[in-house]
Amino acid sequence: MSERDTFGPRLRRERERRGISLETISAVTNVSIELWKGFEENDFSRWPKGLFARAFVRDYAKAVGLNADEIVDDFCRLFPVGDRRALPIIRDQARLIGHDPACQDDPSLMPGGVDRRAAPAAPATPARFRFVPKILRTIFHT
Repeated sequence: MSERDTFGPRLRRERERRGISLETISAVTNVSIELWKGFEENDFSRWPKGLFARAFVRDYAKAVGLNADEIVDDFCRLFPVGDRRALPIIRDQARLIGHDPACQDDPSLMPGGVDRRAAPAAPATPARFRFVPKILRTIFHT
């Protein structure tokens, strides 16, 4: 079995070894028992993506008493779908070795299909009409 196949079952065995029930995990994390059962069986079909998935995994690890950073890193390495931390790392690594990365985020994984990390569009109104705090007007005499 691969490390990916054993990820959830390994966490389930550790939870059971420590005598912690799924009901307790559900109560502590405010996440349904069904989602945690799926998590322990590597079934992420009903799971959120990206930040929320990582937050759920972090909460689970803390509730069980495991190292949350290690568990989240393993989760993101083994199940990268929706891990939006990966693309900037891939781009930076590609630049280091002189490659032009041809990867991009999957819009279907973004909330509303919109990348909110993108640079904001230029303001529609001219700069002279934008709000400038009084302290800045005093300093820059605008």
